[in-house]
Parts: sequence; C-alpha cells; structure tokens
Amino acid sequence: MTKREQLLLRRLREIQHSDGVKTEHLEEVAASAFRLESAGIRPPTVTPEAIDSWRRFARDESLDQRDLVHLESIILGNGLRPAFDIQGDSFGVLPSLWQDLNDRRAMIDPLIRGIGRLDLTGHPKLTYAGTAFVCGERRLITNRHVAQLFTQGLGSGVQLSFTPGITPSLDLKQEVGSTAPVAVQVTAPVLILEEWDMAVLEIGPLPGNVAPLPLVASAPAGIEDRMAAVIGYPAFDPSEDLVQQIQIFRGVFDKKRLQPGRLKGVQQAESFGRSVQALAHDCTTLGGNSGSAVIDVETGKVVGIHFSGQPLIANFAVPTWALADDQLVRNSGVEFAA
Repeated sequence: MTKREQLLLRRLREIQHSDGVKTEHLEEVAASAFRLESAGIRPPTVTPEAIDSWRRFARDESLDQRDLVHLESIILGNGLRPAFDIQGDSFGVLPSLWQDLNDRRAMIDPLIRGIGRLDLTGHPKLTYAGTAFVCGERRLITNRHVAQLFTQGLGSGVQLSFTPGITPSLDLKQEVGSTAPVAVQVTAPVLILEEWDMAVLEIGPLPGNVAPLPLVASAPAGIEDRMAAVIGYPAFDPSEDLVQQIQIFRGVFDKKRLQPGRLKGVQQAESFGRSVQALAHDCTTLGGNSGSAVIDVETGKVVGIHFSGQPLIANFAVPTWALADDQLVRNSGVEFAA
C-alpha cells in the first residue's frame, strides 16, 4: 500500500470517528447529489459502488484498488468534506451530517456577509489575491502572503505601502450564479506581521448590513473535533489534481463557498521559515482560500485565519487567540470578542 493510500485510510478513520459516519449518511448524500444532478447543478460523487466500498471499510474487510478510488471519492465532492455554494448570503439545506450548520444558520449568515474576495487591478498575472474578512471598524484581515501580492514592507504604519501600479479592492459578493459585486475600497496596508501569516488592511465604508466578524480572544477548551466551517473563495490550483477539483467545484472557481469539516487542535506547521503552533482543521480548501475565516460552528466565532495545508494530512490556520496577545495587532484596530 502506498503512502498516499495509508494517509487516505487514516483520514477516513478520523472522519468516521469525529463525524459518527454511518452508511445511511452516505446514502442521504448520494440521494441529495442525484437530485441536484437531475436539476443540472452538480454530479453525484458518492456512487452506489463507493457506498459498497465504505461498507467493506467499516467492517475492516480487505480492500482492493477500486475500493481505494471509491473511498477517496467519498471524502471529495459531495461526500464527507464538501464545498457548498453560498447564494444570497446564505447556504441551502445541508445533509444531516452538517445539521449543526443548518441549526445555526442565524449565526452563520451574518458572518458570510463580512467575508470577501480581494480583487487586483494592474497585477501582471492575477485578477484576485485571496480571501479577507472584516475584523473591526474599517479593518480587514487576510494572510501576509496574500497582502504581499500588492504591498511592500513588513511591520506597520510608514513601513508599508501599496505596490505601485497594483490596486486592490474588496468584493463581498461574487457568488455562484451571480456576477453582481458588492465593492469596498481597500485604502491602505495597516499591519503585516513577521511571525504569523497575517495582515491587516484599511478599507472604506461598508454596507449597512455588514459587521465585523467576532474573533475569539482566548483558546477554547475542548476544541478538537468540533465542527468547523471555512468560508472563502477557492481558486483553481494547477498543482493539485484536476479531476478532483472539477468534482468538488464543478469547474466553477473564485466564488464564495462554505467548506465544512472539523477542528483538529493545535499542531506544528511551517510559516515563513518558522515553526508555529497553528490551528489545524480538515475542511477542503484550495489556494484562493488563503485568508478565509475558520469558524467554530458551535459558537459562531472565528477561531482561525486559514493559510496553508497538506493534502490528506491537515490544513492550518493562524489561531485568533495568538493574535489577541500581540499588541501590534490590538493597536491595528482588530477587534476581539469577549
């Protein structure tokens, strides 16, 4: 068995344990996907053959190569770590595996309105840089590696400037099936941290229905295996598997998605040549998700800023509570929840 296959089976065991997955859950997902396909929306990736392979996996029976292919399809697409379209600043009724999200819609929907896509004008290669979200009065959080696509310098204040010729802007909309923007001006870089992959930007006035997302200031107890949701703008990544990306996102990229999964506690990760204690999660992400809010579904608060990942191992986010201890961050205008 290859290293990738070993990682696949380990991840499936973790998901089976954290989510309490049963065969009937996959049958529900498959039925939901088939209805959507009939309406011309998306293909079903949890097939009857994949469900049979899951049964063999759950019974600890011997698996052949076809089973492994089927089991990987269960993690992807409309399976156990999906990506759901955001439309009308909300999401549709989700399968019962994600019932907590359905139940907390009233908490999640206002957060969706404060998450946007950082668009670029004048960049020689890119039309957008990544994801960002409102974190205070006229303040926006994203990743350092995202901000460095259009800024110069490290630190704060006069040490920072926009790259000449490149103009960033924020679009709080860009949903599947809609090109109507909700545009906000990005007026200045405020802070670009050295230790963490995090940056703060100044923005213009916001629409009246948009408020800062609540950022957790203290490390939550018992966070491992809590349901999480990454909300951002996954982009096509030529370095990742083409077929898998098309399965998950139906060939539609750069649009706002809700990507649920589980928090996996604090783990060591690399960030700008340093080893940091990052918040791990297993939500499906792509490059455009850099800067996405990682939300603890139980509380409806932001616990991390997604910045990187390793396929079939973990994705990583900057823990918000680590930022709350940084006086530079506090002075930059970032607000933290009680």
